[in-house]
Amino acid sequence: MDVTGFFSRKPAKPQFGLVNCLNNRGLGTETRLLKDFFRTHLPEVDFHIYRIPSGRKVKEFDTTWQHNRGFRRWLSGKDMVMTIEHFMPNLFRACRDLGIRTIWRPNFEWIPPHLEREDFQLVDTIMSPQQACADFLESRFGLTNVVRNPWITTLPIQSKAPGQGSVSHFLFNAGRGGVGQRRNHGVVIEAFSQVLSERDDVHFTLKTQTELDVSALAKYRGGRFTYIHKNTSYRKNIDFFRKADFSLAPSKWEGVGFALLESLYCGTPVLTTDAPPMNEWVDHKKSGYLVPASYPDIALPIAFDRTNENGVNWVRAALCDAGDIAAGVHWLADNRESFYQTFNRVNGPVLAQRERDFIDRFREVIHGTA
Repeated sequence: MDVTGFFSRKPAKPQFGLVNCLNNRGLGTETRLLKDFFRTHLPEVDFHIYRIPSGRKVKEFDTTWQHNRGFRRWLSGKDMVMTIEHFMPNLFRACRDLGIRTIWRPNFEWIPPHLEREDFQLVDTIMSPQQACADFLESRFGLTNVVRNPWITTLPIQSKAPGQGSVSHFLFNAGRGGVGQRRNHGVVIEAFSQVLSERDDVHFTLKTQTELDVSALAKYRGGRFTYIHKNTSYRKNIDFFRKADFSLAPSKWEGVGFALLESLYCGTPVLTTDAPPMNEWVDHKKSGYLVPASYPDIALPIAFDRTNENGVNWVRAALCDAGDIAAGVHWLADNRESFYQTFNRVNGPVLAQRERDFIDRFREVIHGTA
């Protein structure tokens, strides 16, 4: 189908279009983040969003969009189009024919295994927030269009002191768990069943959208264990991070990892897994605490399966031990005051530099210098 008739003379301002779904978390958070980011840091660019369905229907979009008159009209006059996670070769190819530059923000675990070097070359810029993903794309496919750009949030960078009193408050925001329960709630619950049996100066809050088996912690509920099973607003979630002394994010794997980033921006150190991309954001005993990771010996890519415990496609799950998490909780609680001094000195400057780098990379891509 010929779509050129829908394209008219472009406005003076560069026109940036994001094609994405707007589910509450994950992709929706990234969409809202980019909207705020462009308004604050790139006001010389007009930012537009075209909302597509989430779930299975999003996979159909790349084969049906040319029949969508509304989308073709939206595409008219764009200088640049970006997709997040979803690789859309038909859209990328059409954009190239129409002189529209393209960006794809991949997630390591969602790269379709059938793609070849020629497919990735349909995209002008692959902007990866994960070092391991960028390394993989370059080494396996010999790509030269990959830009490394670790993600940020639009939250203000905060510094704080740990809470008053002798009790250290630990928060685990398990969310919905994700594929293969990637947030790793089982080892966290097991770790705190050990910690709470050994000391009375630790309080553990577990927040989840999915019902979890917390029977191992039942005797501590109403005292040193708080269980919150509900979906709360974004603002309320941020309040949880701000009020905690420490947060836990020992994920098996992450994409952008907003829970981890939001905690750091709120001035709350993170206990996480010593595996990418988590350890790209946390420096051991400086901006948080890293626990050792081990990897199952399995062939890659892994077939996609909603119950897959080992990751999907190109990711081996970074497994960790409950005893190592418990040891990290003990260390953070025992060194809370001195550690916070180090954390406050290190965390703010690192996040501020990350923001400057993020802004610079986008400017380079948008203005054609990358």
